[in-house]
Amino acid sequence: MSRQDLISTLEKTASQDLQGHKAIQKAVELYEIINSKLSPDQLNGILRLAERIRINTLKENEALPELENIVEITPQDLVSSDYLVEKIAYWVNNIREEMFGDIEPPFEDDLESALSWLETTARIDMESKNPVAVSTKKEINQIANQEQTSVPFLMRDIFMPAKNKVKSFWVQPGTLLYNLSRKIDNIANATGFKRHAVTVYILTGLEPVLPRVNITLNLGKAELPVKDGSKDKESEILSKRSLKIEIHSADLSPKELKMIYDQYRNELNIRKTKSLSEDQIRLFYLVHNRGGPPQKGAKAFWESVKNEWNNNPSNKPYSSWEGVYQRFKIVERKMKSLFLQD
Repeated sequence: MSRQDLISTLEKTASQDLQGHKAIQKAVELYEIINSKLSPDQLNGILRLAERIRINTLKENEALPELENIVEITPQDLVSSDYLVEKIAYWVNNIREEMFGDIEPPFEDDLESALSWLETTARIDMESKNPVAVSTKKEINQIANQEQTSVPFLMRDIFMPAKNKVKSFWVQPGTLLYNLSRKIDNIANATGFKRHAVTVYILTGLEPVLPRVNITLNLGKAELPVKDGSKDKESEILSKRSLKIEIHSADLSPKELKMIYDQYRNELNIRKTKSLSEDQIRLFYLVHNRGGPPQKGAKAFWESVKNEWNNNPSNKPYSSWEGVYQRFKIVERKMKSLFLQD
């Protein structure tokens, strides 16, 4: 059977979530290494691997750019994944036995049932129908009152694939899901597996795949107070973007890192951003050290800046204060694009 014929057959028998997904082709490529001769009796194994790959490609935050999926899984990553799964198997069995009374997955190979159970359980807990959750919440509030302090209610989230997205659920202290989420985080932090993939592994037995990289894009926002307290002025929104790359693969290439970097700049529309020139930096501090830019007396201020700038023979002189002002505005726009929301 040719590879294309095999892919066509797999597409017909795959789940709705897998149909048309690139994970099928990648699974076939990897399976050719695991089993050099592909045959129809290997369909279930290939589909299982494809499902593992599909789940690994899902993002826990849909609002963030899809950066890590441009780096595809390699045979080395599959070996690393299966090696790690083997090492944590006993750990996971203990968790299942402790929480569900059996070392076998409570919803073996059944993602839909696992998701349904998670949704129902989380809803009951959040509706305060779980007496343990109610009691724990009351105890936390009592401790806060005794200490005369404000203690935020301790909440966590748990992640689970829902179709081709990742759904998150708030879970409360004292509940089974809260304890499960802590154990999931422990495994994810120790291995590099994604949290939703660890949830799937514990509940269904479908093994996680170690991503070559984990990428976290942090978008911090805060509303700044208006300086003079005027209600007529709109407050500025401080917006800081940062990227954290965790490398799990032993053979991630410089080319792959460059792909991630280029995609990051493309997604955030910063392709044309350049570093400030030495002249721009000197001008910024010249204005900054004078306490500017001013709210009043702008012409006199920029005239004095021009004169000080021109007094330095190493600087290219300005013929007017407007030229200095416009040059500074370019610097200001660059910095605003990095830190302030439009």
